[in-house]
Amino acid sequence: DRGFDAVKDSDGELAVRVTADVDPNLSNANSIVAQLSRDVLPQLATDYGVTTRLRGQTESQAESFGDVGVAVPLALVLIYIILAWVFGSYLWPLAVLSIVPFGIVGAVFGHWALGFDLTILSIFGIFGLTGIVINDSIILVALFKQLRDSGVAAMEAAIEAGRRRLRAVVLTSLTTVAGIMPLLFETAREAEFLKPMVISIGFGLIFGTFMVLFLLPSVLVSIEVMLVRANRVRSGFADWLAARKPMEALTLDRIRPSTRPDPTTADSKEMAK
Repeated sequence: DRGFDAVKDSDGELAVRVTADVDPNLSNANSIVAQLSRDVLPQLATDYGVTTRLRGQTESQAESFGDVGVAVPLALVLIYIILAWVFGSYLWPLAVLSIVPFGIVGAVFGHWALGFDLTILSIFGIFGLTGIVINDSIILVALFKQLRDSGVAAMEAAIEAGRRRLRAVVLTSLTTVAGIMPLLFETAREAEFLKPMVISIGFGLIFGTFMVLFLLPSVLVSIEVMLVRANRVRSGFADWLAARKPMEALTLDRIRPSTRPDPTTADSKEMAK
């Protein structure tokens, strides 16, 4: 619709402000902004020499995504430090964190399957998803380490840890998903902005649960195999080094007779000094 006639300026230049509300049943703001940036705005700049700037929700969303680019690596580093301190190892935290990317894949797949775009609330949902998936991984890794310390073989310890922690991991995921899924089927307009966060947590948690139960035990066994091989390499090097005679054991008796000095000559006396 045509608005009120008014002269506006931005940074000292004549400006025209265009605003709109999006009907969520027909399209979404991100797709419209992407189409404008790709087709309309460059043509306006070419034909009329104007400059454009996206403001409002689009600008806030871009700033939020920029902050997330700093927050995500920082959060992962802090999680790694805490896990390394708890487990007393630098490798076991990597096994726990290896499940996080698969949870994110599940969250992205959920957005694609339901036709939702990734928003800042989707990122917040991924943060919450990461904490839940890591908690499920910790209880399985802790039991695996306990079984290994008691002398159980790596393969048997992985199977036993998965069997004992099956109920705890599944119940944690099911209760969380069951608690947030009603929001996904809510038809009220006020609940629309929460659905991306619900999709991230729900679909990511379902996908991450299967990875914790089936992939994580394999990762643990692989780490054990690498540690055993590394210990063999170190042990072999230590045995080889211990078998060699030290340099101090070399005496003049090992020198070839042709190079031995004659003790009756003056040169040999000088060499002895």
